[in-house]
Amino acid sequence: MMEILVVTWNYPPRRGGMEQLLANLCAGLGQHHRVSVITAYAENNFAAGGEVVFRPASPGLFRYFFFAVTKGIGLLRGNRSIRVVFGGSVLVTPIVVLLAWLCRRKAVILAHGLDLIYRHSVYQSCVVRWLRYADHVIANSRHTANLAKQKGVADSAIEVIPPGVDWQRFQVAEDAETLKKTHGLVNRKIILFVGRLARRKGVKEFIENSLVDIVKHVPEVCFVVAGDNPTDSLAHHDDVGAGIRQAIDNQNLSDNVRWLGAVSDIELVQLYALCDVLVLPVLKLDDDVEGFGMVALEASAAGKPVVATRCGGIPDAVEDGVTGILFAPGDYATLSNAIVRLLDNATARNALGEAGSRRAFNEFAWATIVARYEHDFCAQSV
Repeated sequence: MMEILVVTWNYPPRRGGMEQLLANLCAGLGQHHRVSVITAYAENNFAAGGEVVFRPASPGLFRYFFFAVTKGIGLLRGNRSIRVVFGGSVLVTPIVVLLAWLCRRKAVILAHGLDLIYRHSVYQSCVVRWLRYADHVIANSRHTANLAKQKGVADSAIEVIPPGVDWQRFQVAEDAETLKKTHGLVNRKIILFVGRLARRKGVKEFIENSLVDIVKHVPEVCFVVAGDNPTDSLAHHDDVGAGIRQAIDNQNLSDNVRWLGAVSDIELVQLYALCDVLVLPVLKLDDDVEGFGMVALEASAAGKPVVATRCGGIPDAVEDGVTGILFAPGDYATLSNAIVRLLDNATARNALGEAGSRRAFNEFAWATIVARYEHDFCAQSV
């Protein structure tokens, strides 16, 4: 049994891919190890499993930094059994490195992608530059690993461990047609998008450049969007939703788009089950990146094919031609044709979906991913 101190700004009840990843990871580690989590303020506490969670009494990033340092020193000096200080993102690197140095522990950081390249001079100089002083960096994809190397992290200090997926969660008893009836989508072909509406997600551009053509070939199609503006994000503040609404109006596509906003976990699982294809039309931007593409992995677990941009860490989540179809950034003709072919061909959809489900179970089950973290932490604690 190990004792692990986790320092992370991103943690439930905040919602998002990073938050869910860290909750599942801590829950998995907590089954066999003692896990303590220092995270941000929230009105409601949250523990995914056996972890002990510490939060500051009031909100604020700088208040959290101060709380994390003081609480961390107290925990580490009071318990010599904690050998590893684990940072849930690059954002907390200075805290983790400082705690590890002061208390003679090992510093391990999980890098996601955007947390490496976020364009702010103070962030880059006061946060990212500390990453090279960490004992070990875990990257969520090969692309993120390359970004870490560009920031000065030694190749020998980097390991790629992808996110896990709760495969069982996405197995539902109801068939797709029953769920479509429940959600008022009878006789519709469903293209699903899931995610917070950051600009890099490319939803507006997909509507303008692909959905218009798809509707011409498949008039009964409905593009279902599950997500809203990332109001609690430190990096994204644009009202992307307003641009999406304008694009829908400009293209006269109100009958072919269903925007649900944020949905519950139960609704999300049902949407994966009823959709025909998941689309992840990410833009290739200099100041933002899709570090992995967690929703693609979730769709695969649900047995659904994925059509996504070949950029960032998405190729780690989608095996081109096996679990989905990847297209070059900006190649909307290929994107449109791929979706139309899948909507018209149930055999092809099922083949990609079944391969995706097998891969999600065999390679990305949380038990497998947690075991890789355990091995990494054990190696660092020696």
